[in-house]
Amino acid sequence: MLAGQVVACALMLTHFALLEAETGAAVMGVAGLQAALAIPLGTHPRFKYIYLASLLLTPLVSAVTWHRLPSVFSSLALMIVCVANFQLDQVRQRAILIGAIFAWIAHNFLVASVPGLVSNSLALAVSTHMLFRTIKAARNAASEPA
Repeated sequence: MLAGQVVACALMLTHFALLEAETGAAVMGVAGLQAALAIPLGTHPRFKYIYLASLLLTPLVSAVTWHRLPSVFSSLALMIVCVANFQLDQVRQRAILIGAIFAWIAHNFLVASVPGLVSNSLALAVSTHMLFRTIKAARNAASEPA
């Protein structure tokens, strides 16, 4: 899954660079680097340090590539993803990740990225479906006798 994320980030980085959406491209670079660094770590506890470093790096990336409102939303999306990946509760994590999709929708609308908006629509549909499945599974597990 992480290797697929690296490829997707590389493709979106290229797309945003062609649109001259510098912060979006840089955020995709950071997200792709996150995924690439996480591959060898697997479930090791150091995995969380990658997200912490990305969270702390986001304001710098935004400042260096500042492009007004689109920069706010793409940076916000990365920060939301970083916070979501610190969550131990899957329901909370999935709900927070949906927030990142809305930040990307705002960014992609502002930079007129049709491929980004299509991707966001698919991600929102799948993420919402998976959130409801996770909630249902959690409720079923809680109602089962011990």
